[in-house]
Amino acid sequence: MDLRVRRIRSDDAQLLRQLRLRSLSDAPDAFGQSLGDAAARPDAEWSAEVRASSDGDRRAWFIAETDGDGPPGAVGVVLVRRRPPDVALVFSMWVEPRVRRGGVGRALIEAASDWAASWGAERVVLWVVASNEPGLRFYRRLGFTLVESGPDAESGRAYGALAMTRAIPDGVVRTPRPPTPE
Repeated sequence: MDLRVRRIRSDDAQLLRQLRLRSLSDAPDAFGQSLGDAAARPDAEWSAEVRASSDGDRRAWFIAETDGDGPPGAVGVVLVRRRPPDVALVFSMWVEPRVRRGGVGRALIEAASDWAASWGAERVVLWVVASNEPGLRFYRRLGFTLVESGPDAESGRAYGALAMTRAIPDGVVRTPRPPTPE
């Protein structure tokens, strides 16, 4: 499988909508949004989301795409947001079932971490539904550890999720910059 991960472009609103609906259909209990709510969002909202996430250092969607084995196209997505001063929050991670265990999830997390390092992030925080054993194992393999207490742990518990964190790996160049205005 030929895999590439790229940041979403300003003209990718329909692609983001399609990926989000596929993810919510595949794993309805894994996200904080329902398939019905996502499907009902007007096109203008999807366009605004993509514009806000395609440039700058406040938030970014990353899309994994394949060529070669199997049908080509988008097979994964992740959202990462900046939490000043030095934390990147990962949301809405999803990988197409047919390519799971093929490095797509790892590539998405690495793209999110690299983007976060570019503005000076020191660590990444994410939440995973407590009953998602494959997800927990996956994140542990990537070096994430459970957050036992504090605001991130409490926030996750309210939704049946566990908070996990990982330092931005050594060797990634960090360039501290102030956040861009919203």
